[in-house]
Amino acid sequence: MTREEPMESNTSSNAKPFNVLAAIDLSPGSRGVLLRALWLANAEETGGEVHVVTVADSGAADAPVRLQELATSVVQEFAVPSRPAHVQRVITHILTGDPAREIVWLAAHVDADLIVMGTHGRTGVQRLLLGSVAERVVRTAGCPVCVVREKHHDESWRVPEIEPPCPDCLAARNQSGGANLWCERHQGHIRAHVYSGAETTRRVSRAVGSWGFSP
Repeated sequence: MTREEPMESNTSSNAKPFNVLAAIDLSPGSRGVLLRALWLANAEETGGEVHVVTVADSGAADAPVRLQELATSVVQEFAVPSRPAHVQRVITHILTGDPAREIVWLAAHVDADLIVMGTHGRTGVQRLLLGSVAERVVRTAGCPVCVVREKHHDESWRVPEIEPPCPDCLAARNQSGGANLWCERHQGHIRAHVYSGAETTRRVSRAVGSWGFSP
């Protein structure tokens, strides 16, 4: 079963859109997977297209409704006026069968340029994105695969906090026209002092477009 969510785009190019396939299992983590897929598709100024798929059990009669509601909600959240609009449309798909095989088949069928999926699913219509499924998709897909997971770094591996710029070093640099980079206190043990680079921060501007959404 396939259904399309049209999106107005300010992209006028006739080039083939950058197709992103978002494989979700309708669990709470699915929202993050779909948002990441929209971000990646929208980054292509030549135009993007997102195909959202869930592989449901044959008895899950409410799967199409849940998938459509999730896609509509995420698209509305993403399509804000301040964000340039390059996504042309969002299409939802309901499939049944072996999850990894169906995801790879649909990716080939729609000529996907990228697959975005999670590492595991806890509850929902089916247990879709288990680690073994993601591993099989990575091994068998004919395009790159982006695996999304929640950020959880080992705190013990964090590097020491970056020090702020030393006022004396900055003064020495300005007074010497850049010939001397370090103050007397830090001269000779440069490695012990790491600058944050805040003094070189630049502003980045981007064009503002308009989003439109039709339910």
